[in-house]
Amino acid sequence: MIGRLRGKIRFLSEEQILVDVHGIGYLVSIPTSTRAQLRDDAEATLLIYTQVREDAILLYGFATLREKEVFELLITVSGVGPKLALSVLSTLAPEAFCQAVLQGNLKALTRVPGIGKRTGERLIVELKDRIAKQFPAWGVSQTVSERVSGVASEALDALLALGYGDAEAREALSQLQLDGTETLEAVLKGALGLLMRLG
Repeated sequence: MIGRLRGKIRFLSEEQILVDVHGIGYLVSIPTSTRAQLRDDAEATLLIYTQVREDAILLYGFATLREKEVFELLITVSGVGPKLALSVLSTLAPEAFCQAVLQGNLKALTRVPGIGKRTGERLIVELKDRIAKQFPAWGVSQTVSERVSGVASEALDALLALGYGDAEAREALSQLQLDGTETLEAVLKGALGLLMRLG
């Protein structure tokens, strides 16, 4: 069972990468949160979840242990396969997902492509107690305002680095109505969309 891979990235798409480990290429499916941290032809280390099926051996890679833990938690839920679990991690940060489950926040969960009301409710029912036991260790106890402030601050820095003015960047972020469950990538995408329309 493969648990970790370290090698050069030889192919990089939105959902998959090819990791060259001493001449052997491993095709690995990844969430966009991991994708954002990788560069083509650069060295990378990934934590791996190996799924063995009758017709294939599939690899799923993660940049952090927290992502892998949430992925493994998700696929224990009936009706949630690896593809949907990756969709969750591509939409919500691990801490934001855990917070949404603990708070019973269906709105945040159904923002994930592929998760409707019924699946969202199942996630809350099946995972709430299990996440609560790991809640302190995973550092999900920040307040909503702290999470919003943190991601907005990171997004502001990124927008300034891209050449946008401080005032226009802050205005775009203020229009997004953040609730703290968004990933940095999602906030940047929304802000850039607003700035392009305004520009």
